[in-house]
Formats: sequence, structure tokens, C-alpha cells
Amino acid sequence: MTALKMEHLVERIVKEKGLQPSRTAVFLAMLQLWKEQKRCNPFQISRRKIMKLSGIKSIVTYHSCICELKDLGIVEYLPSYHPKLGSEVRLKSK
Repeated sequence: MTALKMEHLVERIVKEKGLQPSRTAVFLAMLQLWKEQKRCNPFQISRRKIMKLSGIKSIVTYHSCICELKDLGIVEYLPSYHPKLGSEVRLKSK
């Protein structure tokens, strides 16, 4: 993902009306993991890491944040039901 596409994606999050702070925090946590994984798209996330980085405490909140980001077309999310493997996320630029 190019810097311009990333800038567009962040701009979409900032301009999204009614987006709760927890959704923005989850998105920023995803960006951090994306950066740590050498900006590969798709990349792996784990619920535990996202919750720790974003500061959310509830699993229900985590899932609603993921669903809303997915419904807004900001990310593609492929859950992994394996306890050791992370779920796969792809940042969508448009």
C-alpha cells in the first residue's frame, strides 16, 4: 500500500461521521501491527494484541469494532478460529 493510499484511508476514518473512538482506536492498532509486519497487505492480527494496543477491554466491543470497520469498507477481515494463528486483515484503500 502506497503512502498516498494510506493517507486516503486515514482521511476516511477521520471524516467518518458518528464513528466511535473505540473504532478509531482499533483501526490505529491495526495500523501499528501492519507497520510492524513490514507494511504487508494482508497482515495478521490477534484479538489480544488489538485489544491491548487499542485499550478496549470487552470482546464484544472488539467484535463490533471489527464489524463496523468491515461494513464501512475500510478493512477486509478473515477470522481465524485457530488459537495460535492470527486473523487476516487487508486494508482497503477505496
